[in-house]
Amino acid sequence: MASEIKNWDSGNKKFLPLVDTRIGKVEFDPECIYRSLLRETEISKSDAKLITEKVSRFLIKANLEIISAPLIREIVNVYLLKMGFENIRRQYTRLGMPKYDIKLLKEKFHRKKVIIRKIGEWTLWEYDAVDDLLKRD
Repeated sequence: MASEIKNWDSGNKKFLPLVDTRIGKVEFDPECIYRSLLRETEISKSDAKLITEKVSRFLIKANLEIISAPLIREIVNVYLLKMGFENIRRQYTRLGMPKYDIKLLKEKFHRKKVIIRKIGEWTLWEYDAVDDLLKRD
């Protein structure tokens, strides 16, 4: 299946945005979506391929120059919801705080260790909340 994604991608690569990562800007690779869906969720290979293609097509149409990995995950989650994969979307959810909330923490606490602890506490709380939802399914 992954080779099919590579084949589909080869003709469209020039229309895809760059991804801003910790190591710099890299070419968008749809296979990363496919592999992460299979690694992190219980989705089938055929559904992972379909989601990957839909997200890639969306990104081409959006005509963005640069995107982030968190944005890619958000878009994948939208397509999972649109296609009725609510439980898979829960498995694929991203944990962490919005940028604005971290800004408020930085303004309030000033000490990096305190900020990191607060972010960690929040993230673990989110993990437990999502885990509880997954256990109900």
